[in-house]
Amino acid sequence: MDFISNMLQSLLNILLDCTGDLGIAIVIITLLVKVFLMPLSIKQKISMKNQQILGEKINKLKEKYKNNPKKLESELKKYSKDSLKGMLGCTTLLLQMPIIYSLYHTFVKMPYGYSTILVPWINNLNLPDNLFIIPCIYTLIVLAPNLINYIPYFKAASKTSPNKEMILTTVIISVLLTLRTPVALGIYFITSSLYSFVEDILFKTYIIHKNEAIE
Repeated sequence: MDFISNMLQSLLNILLDCTGDLGIAIVIITLLVKVFLMPLSIKQKISMKNQQILGEKINKLKEKYKNNPKKLESELKKYSKDSLKGMLGCTTLLLQMPIIYSLYHTFVKMPYGYSTILVPWINNLNLPDNLFIIPCIYTLIVLAPNLINYIPYFKAASKTSPNKEMILTTVIISVLLTLRTPVALGIYFITSSLYSFVEDILFKTYIIHKNEAIE
């Protein structure tokens, strides 16, 4: 873990020397890490999608053989291997955590007194945003993946409906996470979430085109 943190810290210093702006350096290093982790992220999304499809098949079997337990058990065994593969695929999130934590830890140890053109109303990135602009932007970006499910085009890629309670919880957590957080970490959160949002849209678009090609 320390090795990854030290490597990211060195990279941040190099980017700071090249750009002369700590905010821009934070954006670049965050994007670099997200691109590096993209294969794992895509694999995780595919595994989750497969688990969703598998769950739908299992529910249909339960309804079809609800009066025949032995037949149901026999049919479910056919899907046990696929279920295990899907669960193993979702563990790719655990492989990402050490790098994500190290990146967060790198920003926590940043030098004091830096400003950035990205957030001109803040003179010190180690201070929170008293105008609450950063928390508002971050909350909107975090909410975006849930909100696009209301768009008919993207409903084809997601069988689940947006949960209002989950949306409210997301808003509360997002605000609390960035309300008194240093702006530097706010820039990291916003950049990371925005990248994930774009990646999610591209993945859903791919799923939609794939389904259309099959049909």
